[in-house]
Amino acid sequence: MTHPCRRLTRRSTLAVAAATALLAAPVACAPDGGDEDEASVLTGTVHIGASFDHPGFSLSAERTVRGLDVDLASYLGEAIGFTPRFQDVTIDAREQELREGAADLVISVYSITPERQKLIDFVGPYLMTQQGFLVREKYDGIKSEKDVRGKLLCTAEKSTSSAAALPPGATFLEERDFSTCVRKLQRGSVDAVFSDEAMLFGYVQQQRRSKVPLRVVPNVSFGLTNRYGIGLKKGHTDDCRKLLRALRTYLVKEWAGDVKVQLPALVDAYPADWENRFKPNPHDLNTYSSCKK
Repeated sequence: MTHPCRRLTRRSTLAVAAATALLAAPVACAPDGGDEDEASVLTGTVHIGASFDHPGFSLSAERTVRGLDVDLASYLGEAIGFTPRFQDVTIDAREQELREGAADLVISVYSITPERQKLIDFVGPYLMTQQGFLVREKYDGIKSEKDVRGKLLCTAEKSTSSAAALPPGATFLEERDFSTCVRKLQRGSVDAVFSDEAMLFGYVQQQRRSKVPLRVVPNVSFGLTNRYGIGLKKGHTDDCRKLLRALRTYLVKEWAGDVKVQLPALVDAYPADWENRFKPNPHDLNTYSSCKK
């Protein structure tokens, strides 16, 4: 499928420049506490935590990081006036990196949850998704919700999917990351990978020419709707509002084009209503963000 070359050229150039140093030095931040807003982190070089093994969102390859999360970060940098510098962050270290100042922002398929909002602030959502099942392309063992009973499912530890309630008899195998789950799925060690549907489509696209191509089971989902947000340390209300204003504009002007480029398998799977399924209403940002504007 043909994608808009203008967007690819502008964003890819910025992403290449931003990813030249993947082992970025920690950024010093003031400790939590106090009523005054802390100094802005949205100036100069902004260190952004992203998981480097999420195709379609933030995948590191050949010294470049590409994906929807990267496109969003690049847009925010252009709109607010900072230079993104990406660094790898694991699922279980995201809150810690923000609170200790090792990252200024985290943009990493990071679901907004009440538990996480006790520790950090969020701006979002910039994407919403059900949780679904990734299977081998020729596997037909899961066609409906009842078929999940008795299956061995792989997911990442400490992810929202790992806490979802599944039918009796379904068994979770938890790995450190989803890429490990995908490899086990392709070897036949598990029946399916269970995670956010939007993220699973990134693996469908990545593995489309492999010896074991993959697909997302249509219309089979468990768990809550996940809403991806931008994570930042508490105490930065002004920064939160800047991000909120920029994100609202991004959803209206840029979001659809970036999703078409970075997640074509998602668009192809729902040609008539992919925006209705995955695009948040810009007015919802005041509902789920830690700040209002």
